[in-house]
Amino acid sequence: MPEPIYILVQFVTIFIDVITIAMCIRAVISWFYDGDGAFVRFLYVITEPAILPMRKLLAKMNWLQDSPMDFSFLLTYLVLFIIQILLGTLV
Repeated sequence: MPEPIYILVQFVTIFIDVITIAMCIRAVISWFYDGDGAFVRFLYVITEPAILPMRKLLAKMNWLQDSPMDFSFLLTYLVLFIIQILLGTLV
């Protein structure tokens, strides 16, 4: 694999790692903290651009709207995981 593509794949993989870790921290914090601190806002700023497209897709298709669980969050996590696996096959 050419070096620029390898570097790009590694960068995207690390970026996805950061987003998924931030998503996990956001989920755990949401169970225990119901405030609006600077760190919580920072997590929302980082993770919401990844979650929002899935949330809009689920709302548009009217799927899982009455569920108490945020499935857009779970599906975004799964999509990021699949993308990471596919990128791993390139390296």
